[in-house]
Amino acid sequence: MLRPVIAVVTSCLLVSPGAGAAQTCAEPHYRWSEKIDTAFAARPAARVEITTILTGWAPRSLTSKDICAPRAGREDSVFVVSGWARRVQLHEADGDTHMELTQAASSPVTSCVIVEIPADRYGVAYRHARTALAALVDTTRLSQRGDLDPPVAVQVTGLPFFDGWHQQVPAAGGPSRATQHGRCNSSLRALWEIHPVYKVEAPGP
Repeated sequence: MLRPVIAVVTSCLLVSPGAGAAQTCAEPHYRWSEKIDTAFAARPAARVEITTILTGWAPRSLTSKDICAPRAGREDSVFVVSGWARRVQLHEADGDTHMELTQAASSPVTSCVIVEIPADRYGVAYRHARTALAALVDTTRLSQRGDLDPPVAVQVTGLPFFDGWHQQVPAAGGPSRATQHGRCNSSLRALWEIHPVYKVEAPGP
């Protein structure tokens, strides 16, 4: 089935991910059209655990060269993720609200996945998600870096996104690794995000 096409960015030349060639396009940020895509917001969602993402989701081969790569595989499915917000950053350079979630309140902060809500201007769903987050998280309790103590339980619904920008491939060969991805660098699987987030709510019973 063909996926909907969002005319957010034009003049984009797509090169097959993993082809090894650099891509050129008019995206303002890495895979930006995919990060703000609202085309899947009404689809039914499946539940997934953070531990499943970190241990069972195979990484994609995308790197920082794949700035125009389209969604593929599980990136086209909507998921519900429950966890504990350990860090919330409200004023990212690209306008996203950035959260780091762990499976349990006591999990190591490095055993996290990142979830991000785009700016209001990209869709009403994002405005509602930000409003819901503000009702759950008292931002006056955030540290300078956005850390929450104690953590806050949240549930998010959105699209998986593999942030290959942070996949570093050694020039001399050897295994790739995740780097500079907040505190969520435990493995390449930790580069899986929920981005965009369509809905934020308190976890159910």
